[in-house]
Amino acid sequence: MTITPSEQPGAPAQIKIERQHETVFQVPIIAGLDSASSEEQLSNITYNLRKSGEDTYTLNATAKSNLWTSRRFQWRFFPDHIEFQQFATGTGRLGRCYFLANGVSNRWDNGATAGHAWDATIYADRYFAPNPNLADQLEFNIAMPQILGFSVGREESSEQDFRPERMAGTFAPPPLFLAFHLNSTWIGIGIGAKPGDYQFPALEYSGSRYAGASFYVDYMGYRAIDGDFASPVLTINMAWSPLDALRSYTAWLTSNGFATDTVTKDVYWHHVPIFCGWAEQTVESVPQGGSANKLSTQANYEKWLATLDERGLPIGTVVIDDKWQQGYGSFDVDQQKWPDMKGFIAAQHAKGRHVLLWVPVADTDGLPPSLCVNYQGKCVIADVGKPEYEAWLRPRIRHLVQDLGVDGFKEDWVRSPAAPGLPLTGPATGIEFVRRFQSILYTETHKWKPDAMVETQTTNALFRESSDVIRLNDVWYASRNVPDMMRLRARMANITGWPLVDTDNASSTNLKEWWSYMQAQPSIGIPALYFVTRTETTQETPSAADWAYLAALWRQYIDGLKATPQQ
Repeated sequence: MTITPSEQPGAPAQIKIERQHETVFQVPIIAGLDSASSEEQLSNITYNLRKSGEDTYTLNATAKSNLWTSRRFQWRFFPDHIEFQQFATGTGRLGRCYFLANGVSNRWDNGATAGHAWDATIYADRYFAPNPNLADQLEFNIAMPQILGFSVGREESSEQDFRPERMAGTFAPPPLFLAFHLNSTWIGIGIGAKPGDYQFPALEYSGSRYAGASFYVDYMGYRAIDGDFASPVLTINMAWSPLDALRSYTAWLTSNGFATDTVTKDVYWHHVPIFCGWAEQTVESVPQGGSANKLSTQANYEKWLATLDERGLPIGTVVIDDKWQQGYGSFDVDQQKWPDMKGFIAAQHAKGRHVLLWVPVADTDGLPPSLCVNYQGKCVIADVGKPEYEAWLRPRIRHLVQDLGVDGFKEDWVRSPAAPGLPLTGPATGIEFVRRFQSILYTETHKWKPDAMVETQTTNALFRESSDVIRLNDVWYASRNVPDMMRLRARMANITGWPLVDTDNASSTNLKEWWSYMQAQPSIGIPALYFVTRTETTQETPSAADWAYLAALWRQYIDGLKATPQQ
């Protein structure tokens, strides 16, 4: 690491971060903090570097701001990592909080910055994002932007411009972290904050542009300050692989109180193979132009389970998928589709099985208007920060668990309000919005059934307190080498705090890929089956021998579970 004065008058000094005597990043010592309506301009920059410990150095900097009454920046250099944090004093609503930059350049000009001296110059050749997408692409050219969290007002893909590598990640939110590659080394960049302070929807990377790159979070005016503000902390760590960098970053989160503690216990039934009916709903509806959610009925699930019983498949958990509800957001059983949900669950319990219900996050379908976030005359999402919403939702969860016997939930459609100007209640904004919903779901479920299982796709260490199992999420139609891809997803979930994962199984690609993955599942996590008759894309049917082999494979897996003591 070296510090070099800027050659441009008024520009900040820069830090060169090196690995094996090669520069990986060159970044300004200060970073911008916009208000909700104005971009910050910084001037009169001063700094000093001092030794603050046996192997630790601290660089403190100050600047004059056009928005805030005082500005301070701190770099801390440790033997194994670097930390950066910025501070402000003033009054106002926050917009973008930058790291390693003071704005975002445009494609061919400086954009909102004053040029290269104010942005991050990246010499790495590519980066890794722990944010699985529909293209199964985890490594990107440094020019490609990345949203680690929830999309912030930008369309990432469409049917007309299909870019699966840019579609929303299947982990939501993923770790707020990227790892950059240069030669044989990797350098991780990530951020952390105290639980309660993740009031932004994502960590965004602009991609390397004309005048450099930037990293930032956007509070979008939802967080106001009247006094002192401390930003999230950015860390830079060195590693020899992207997963090693992720492991170091996760350990840093935990040791600094930027994560939550794991509360789940290892329960035997959580490990037993899963049947979810979603792919069979798709198989029987989509080719005929129908809607898959209409086939989530008691009659269908009883029929499908009877077929699996005939094949001798030892199912331990049944997931009733989209749409068993009267309303997506109301947690009420559709009596026409499920005339006797309680009886169905009791019948599964009698066979030694457990039942989970699929639920989306903060949906508005069936929600009273008073519990909605209304924008331009439309109910756009549930107002999860409103005390009345929690008071309304908890009894519905309790009824499903205590009265009907539901054993847990599979969470899906994870989203957060990612646009400015919404009339949200309280501090539950950004990532904290999802954390609030998931906390209500988790705590109410476990209150009435301590060994319940709540499956989520929130592989961010902030969510350890409200998630028993990570579901590896969809296998997309064009996926190949599925076992390797899902094993990598599982390793990321393991690193961030989840030793147990649901291997998931939708949507099937072709019979060959499906079969290779089914054989690999017991070595990855909880085996899972999503269809009964044929694959979704190629409409191929497994043979009777395949089904017999799968049943034997699952019995062998269960025998191994029984031989392993559970906590």
